[in-house]
This record gives sequence, C-alpha cells and structure tokens, in this order.
Amino acid sequence: MKKLLIFSCLACISLFFFTNASNKVSSSQINLIGTLGTGGPIRNLPPVEAYQTASDILLVFNGDLGQLEIEVVDENGVAVFQTTKNATVGSNLTIDIDGWKCGEYTLLIEDDQGGSLEGVFMID
Repeated sequence: MKKLLIFSCLACISLFFFTNASNKVSSSQINLIGTLGTGGPIRNLPPVEAYQTASDILLVFNGDLGQLEIEVVDENGVAVFQTTKNATVGSNLTIDIDGWKCGEYTLLIEDDQGGSLEGVFMID
C-alpha cells in the first residue's frame, strides 16, 4: 500500500510538471538596431523592445515616442503588416504572425523625426 501511495504521488507530480512545461510559451527577443529621434527611454531601457513567440510579435514601448510607423516586410521586400501607433510609456502592440509563411522577415519602426529601428526574425 505504501508503494502504491508513493507511486501515485510521483505520477501526480510528474503530470503536474509535464503539463506546466508544455503550457509555457517560449519567446525570443528580436534585436532592434538604430535610434529613434523622439522620446527618451525610461530606466535605461531601450525605447522599444520586440519579442517573438510562435504566434505573435510583441512590441513594448518604454518611452513616450509619439506616432510610429510600424511595418513588417518579407524576404522579397513585400509589406505583410503595416500600422501607425501612438506609442506611450507602458503601451504595447501585438502583431499576429500565426499562419505566415516560413522565412525571414524584417520589422521596421520609424518615428516622425527621421529615426528608425530595424530587426530581423525568422518563422520556421
């Protein structure tokens, strides 16, 4: 009986860790190169941070950056996403990439002062 109880406890613990591990969403940071001309970052953070998950690109704005033009182009230079965002401290933007074709994409962020950020990400 004692062995059965121990086995049951171990099975429950294993199931708990396996379930939680499979529900975690991994993300990777997209390295953004360049500078923006408006709004300074807060707490020595970059003005914009970009992260990729399996289904989204998340942009986090760490400053009052004003109007930003945000675009994603594919490896052929064709725009697959475009928007304008009034970026303020703590705001963010999620780009749904679920269903996009495999390949290399470039994220472009431009402000109205002539500054820009650029980063490349892959979809496998």
